Amino acid sequence: MAINWATELFGPKILTKPKTTGLPTESRIGGKSNKKLVALYFSASWCPPCKGFSPMLLDFHNSCKDDLDIVFVSSDRDEKTFNDYYQKLMPFMATVPAYASAEARQQHLKLAETFQIKGIPSVIVLDAKTGNFITDNARMEIMKATDEESKKALIQSWLEKKAVPIDQAQFGTDTSQSLLMKVVMYFVNRPVHAFGLYYLIKQGLKYLDELGRDEIEGGEL
Repeated sequence: MAINWATELFGPKILTKPKTTGLPTESRIGGKSNKKLVALYFSASWCPPCKGFSPMLLDFHNSCKDDLDIVFVSSDRDEKTFNDYYQKLMPFMATVPAYASAEARQQHLKLAETFQIKGIPSVIVLDAKTGNFITDNARMEIMKATDEESKKALIQSWLEKKAVPIDQAQFGTDTSQSLLMKVVMYFVNRPVHAFGLYYLIKQGLKYLDELGRDEIEGGEL
């Protein structure tokens, strides 16, 4: 029997609420679901832009829940932070978080690589029946949909867009990741580098301060 596309993409279990072991993925996503679209929400509790965008996504989902399922793909690093953040994102589903096991980590890395995720938050929209790719620019589109009419129109535009197999998709249409955001996310994900940069800046400022004092003293002579 062919593997359900969602099981192949998300793994055998999908979470429907915090502090659970999950349900069979194919029972909630794909052929047995009556939803038309599935959105993957790459996010984490430690990400400030995610905290700002999550309420918008929840509001969007509440307006369009008859057509749309959302799957939270977490980059949280421990059980407490994941559960606390996921509780705020109900009724989204969620993949098994990467910290849970080696298999879950591999599944998470595969998802990020498949959709060429460069930073978070990021939202990918797929056709719910086939798993085919529709857009990776959903975050920016959702932020612009500020009323009920525009939200419904956005859903319709996704449904009318030609969905293509993931391996044929053209990624990189998400323009929300500005250069500044990429730099911020680089250091958020690499705290050691952030401390190194802080040290270099501190030493540089100290050197400039001492240089300025030497010039002042030299002028007085």
